[in-house]
Amino acid sequence: MAEAEEVRIRRTEIMVPTAEGEPAAMVYTTYIVKDLSPGLVTIPKTEWSSEKEADLIREDIKKRREAKPSAIRL
Repeated sequence: MAEAEEVRIRRTEIMVPTAEGEPAAMVYTTYIVKDLSPGLVTIPKTEWSSEKEADLIREDIKKRREAKPSAIRL
C-alpha cells in the first residue's frame, strides 16, 4: 500500500442548471498535492461523502501523475 500523503482541500457549493430546469447543488473540491498544480473534482451534493470525495481525488492524482509532461521550444 502506498504511503499516505497530505492533500489540502477547499470545498465550494455551486448551484448549476440542469436539463430538468431546477438548479442542482454541486460540490466543487479544489485540492493541492505535492508536485502537481491544483486539481478539481466535482460531485453532486446529493452524492457527496468524504469517502467518495477522497476516492475521486485519489483517482485524479493517479491519472495526472501518469500523464507525461510535454516540452515546447519558444
